[in-house]
Amino acid sequence: MKIKFLGIGWKSKVSQKRATLSISINKLVAEGCCIEKGQVLYSYLAEDEKGRKIIITYLDEKKKEKSNII
Repeated sequence: MKIKFLGIGWKSKVSQKRATLSISINKLVAEGCCIEKGQVLYSYLAEDEKGRKIIITYLDEKKKEKSNII
């Protein structure tokens, strides 16, 4: 899988409410991608070429296509 970075990045603080941990999305990014409260996004745990753990989150409410799963 090749990843194209779009030049926008942000730092997220991990928060916890009871047994759930969460991270945040920058408000300007959310507004620019038309993400609204309550929307369901699909995230996947992956590794980059150096073996670092990454999370891939699709912002269009669609699941990852099975043909793209490595």
